[in-house]
Amino acid sequence: MPSFELALLFAFIGAATGSITSIIRIAPTLVAIPTLYFFLPVFNLSLEKSVLPIVATCICAFVPVHLFAWIQAMKVGQVDSNNLIHFAPGIAMGGVIGAQTLSLTNFLTFKVAFSVMAILAIINILPKPKTLKISKFQLSKYAFMPTGILIGVVSLVSGNCGRTLSESLCMLTQTDERKSQGTSSGLVVFASISALVGFIYPAQTFNSMELSGFAGAVHLPLMVILSISHFVFYWLCRNRGNTLDKRVLSISVMIFILCSIIRFWVS
Repeated sequence: MPSFELALLFAFIGAATGSITSIIRIAPTLVAIPTLYFFLPVFNLSLEKSVLPIVATCICAFVPVHLFAWIQAMKVGQVDSNNLIHFAPGIAMGGVIGAQTLSLTNFLTFKVAFSVMAILAIINILPKPKTLKISKFQLSKYAFMPTGILIGVVSLVSGNCGRTLSESLCMLTQTDERKSQGTSSGLVVFASISALVGFIYPAQTFNSMELSGFAGAVHLPLMVILSISHFVFYWLCRNRGNTLDKRVLSISVMIFILCSIIRFWVS
C-alpha cells in the first residue's frame, strides 16, 4: 500500500488536473506525469524506472471524467458521429497495441515521444489567427483504420490519453468547433478503455515499484485516489472561468509544459 504522503501527492495532482482540464482542453497526463517526475524522487521512486505503472495508473484514473464529458456532449448533440464511426475502432486497437508497446520501450523513447506530444499540445492550445484557413484533410475510407491505429499507438507510447492527437484530427477534418471537444472526448474514451486491457496484461513484467495493490501495471489504490480527486475538482470547476481566466490558465500551462520538457532533457 502507498504511504500517506504518496497518496496525498496523487490527491493534489488529481485536484490540479481536474480543475485545469475542466477549464481548458488539454490531456491531464501532460500535467500529471511531469509533476510525478519532479516529486517521485522524494519517495525514493523514479519515473525513469517506473514509466509503465505511472502512465497506466494515470490514464486509467482519468477515464471516468472522459466518459462523463463524452456523455454530456452526446446529450446535447455536440459529437461528430461520423468521426467516431470512422476512427474509434482503429484508435481502440491502437490503444491496446500502444499500451503493450509502452511496456517494451526504454525511457529515452518515452522522453522523445512525450516531448513531441507536449509540443503538439502547446500548438493546439495556442489561439489560431482568424485569417488562418486549414484545408480539409481528405482521407480514403481505407485509411480510417490505419490512421486510428497510429493515433492510438503514438498517444499511449507518449503517455497521452489520445486527447492531443484527437484534437489535431478534428482540426484537420474541420469538425464543427462545437462538436470538437465532445468528439475528442469520445475518441479518448475508446483509446483509454482499450489501453486498460493492455495495461492489465502488459507485454513485459516490471518490479521497479516496491508497492502492493497492482492489477497488471495499474496501481489500484493510487488510481482510485487520483480518479476521485480528479473527478471531484473537474465537477467543481466545470463551466466556470471567463475568457480571461482561460487565457491566463492556458499561458500558465504552456509555460509549465515547456519547463517540464526542459527538465526532462537537462536532468
